[in-house]
Amino acid sequence: MNKKKVIIDSDYGTYYDDAFALLYAVQNEELDILAVNSSYGDTKLRARIAKKLLRVANRSEIPVYAGIPGSMSGGAYMFGFEGQNILTEEDLEDPTLEPDGYNADDVIIEAVTKYPHEVTIITTGTVTNVAAALIKEPKVAELAKELIIMGGVIVPIVDEKGISRSPIEEYNLNNDTFATQIVWKSGINITLVPIDVTLKVPLSKEQIEKIQTTDTPIAKQVSDIISVWPEQEYLIYTSVGIPTEFTGLWLHDPLTIGVALDRSFIKEAKLHVDAEFAPTVILRDMIVRDDILRTIPKKMAPNMNVAIGVDNIRFTEEFTNKICKK
Repeated sequence: MNKKKVIIDSDYGTYYDDAFALLYAVQNEELDILAVNSSYGDTKLRARIAKKLLRVANRSEIPVYAGIPGSMSGGAYMFGFEGQNILTEEDLEDPTLEPDGYNADDVIIEAVTKYPHEVTIITTGTVTNVAAALIKEPKVAELAKELIIMGGVIVPIVDEKGISRSPIEEYNLNNDTFATQIVWKSGINITLVPIDVTLKVPLSKEQIEKIQTTDTPIAKQVSDIISVWPEQEYLIYTSVGIPTEFTGLWLHDPLTIGVALDRSFIKEAKLHVDAEFAPTVILRDMIVRDDILRTIPKKMAPNMNVAIGVDNIRFTEEFTNKICKK
């Protein structure tokens, strides 16, 4: 089998779906995971979380590298529950869960140099490590096969609960706006998987029940993460003024892994999308903000591929089956 070489880069521990995505990825034999990188905030802790998830999946041979701590834009917020129901007290002190290195940006450079035009970089958190790699070695833009980003909002939508998902809710690109702008201007081959598409792939009640009743280490880990998510979601959404009822288990990050595996999961279009600050009306706060980085499509020559639709039923079934695979 000719496996697809990938680097997975994420902010493990805050949202449930970062962990879901990594566990889904390791269940797919089509992927040759060269490295797992952590990004944003306490990247050492996030790397430890990734190491534990790989141990649960019996894939400890995959190296994990801590990325640049904090963000290039200055500061990063940790909620304090990162790693809940993943890391035990013993895990926090376990030397075997230390990162394999603290140079995630160098790992990106080394991989694309060793395997030119073969490595797909997948980011499901900030793009900080990719930006750092591009600053050190601009040729990363031409050597990488592709950069698949979970981030941005192309067509803001209202979900089935009636909750408005305005651009302020897309954290990945806004958590490090400086890094985002570096990546956008680099010329790297980008496929963008925006939140208005990933909000179309929630797990169904039946799929959640299937995971919760499957007796495997990976399914049990996913169930453990699901059990504490409603309270975590309450804290996250309260901090940004979103209605706090439990809204659903969307597969934002797993879909991004899915795109690397099978492009037919999505409908895509070549578009020109700029990342720029623009006045944004926040109706719930009755203010206009100008510090939000927007992903704005324009009638110009295309600069990236963009997911604009998704085969949600097929993907959620595929995800559930892989998580439950024995």
